Amino acid sequence: MIYTILESIRYTLTLLFGIFVSALFLDIRINKKNVICLFLFFYIDLVLQGIFYFTKDLSAVISLYPFITHLPLLLFFVLIFKKRLFPSLIAITSAYLCCQISNWTTIFVSSFIKNIDNITYSLTLIISFVFIIKFVYLPISQLLKKQSRELISLGIIPIFYYIFDYLSTVYTKLLYIGNKTTVKFTPFLLCICYFVFCTVYFKQYEEKQKIETTNKLIYMKQAQSKKEMKLMEENEKKIILMRHDMRHFLNNILNDLENNQNEHAIEYIHTLFDAIGQTVRKKYCLNDTVNMIMTSYENRMKDENIDFHYQLSVPKKLAISDIDLTSILSNALENALKAVLLLKDYRFIQLTIEEKCGKLLISVENNYLNEPIFVDGIPISKEKNHGFGSQSIVYTVDKLNGNCQFSVNNHRFILRIVI
Repeated sequence: MIYTILESIRYTLTLLFGIFVSALFLDIRINKKNVICLFLFFYIDLVLQGIFYFTKDLSAVISLYPFITHLPLLLFFVLIFKKRLFPSLIAITSAYLCCQISNWTTIFVSSFIKNIDNITYSLTLIISFVFIIKFVYLPISQLLKKQSRELISLGIIPIFYYIFDYLSTVYTKLLYIGNKTTVKFTPFLLCICYFVFCTVYFKQYEEKQKIETTNKLIYMKQAQSKKEMKLMEENEKKIILMRHDMRHFLNNILNDLENNQNEHAIEYIHTLFDAIGQTVRKKYCLNDTVNMIMTSYENRMKDENIDFHYQLSVPKKLAISDIDLTSILSNALENALKAVLLLKDYRFIQLTIEEKCGKLLISVENNYLNEPIFVDGIPISKEKNHGFGSQSIVYTVDKLNGNCQFSVNNHRFILRIVI
């Protein structure tokens, strides 16, 4: 009786482990709504397994596991959570691979101590789950957001092992000819190697992203320098012409005043002020990085006939790096720009940045043509290889322990960031 209860707990925990680890790898946020959805799938699948268990036997459940659990879970992630097919497949097979730590540990301990295999397996599974959350979940979840063709190298190990394990241990007994402890040590070692591979690969990926952002920052600085040089040359020419024409300007104003044409004189003075203002370099705020990004994007907004409003109150020094600031602000403005360019009529973008109580507040609003689709509170794109800008913003903000929120109100797409 006790053994049956412990065995039931073991298989229940395995199902929960597989569902929630797969969800973590797909970066499905663990909030109330998502937890309810995941537990709903868990209960339905548990009932389905129970039907096969009581009408047939445990071996039938194990043989049919890919069809009654893994395949429905794959469709569940794709249809309900709108996740891509290939990353979902990698997440599920990776979670399956993670179970091998508990399998080998149980077999190894059982070779010394008898009749505690279910307890050992359940405890090891819980420890593995904590370990995955702390060390493995972040690298894999971020890597699975890459484009599908870049995920092939990441998916080879778990998918190949999944197929090989079922063919060699479930549907045939090819690997059980030798010592069971030795046989199960191979997937255990493979799982550890996979964790190491993902961690190292993620570090390299992070470094690559950092280099790309740095290069983008350098390019923007170079582009701004070229614009400023050109502007300085134009301003110098304007100043030379203004000096040459200043006597004529003053004579015209003097004549207007002598002839009591005060309004015409005032209008002339305003024209002169406007001409002088055009020779002054535009400065949006005290922060050089924000100024650089604004210079780049405001010119693009004018070229595309976009009504661009902004309120900037940014200090010279910020707690976050120029690279992170560039990544967040450039992606936010780029997303807004892409959205409004689909409109044929009125286009607007509104940007607000201010620092309050040591926190940087960023708000970007824009109108749009197509109603955004949200998954886990993050907008996704129907277009292939698009929608990575929002994911990049979320990742950078999370890395800085900040908060970001995407929403829609009165046909306005709104992004709020606090870092």
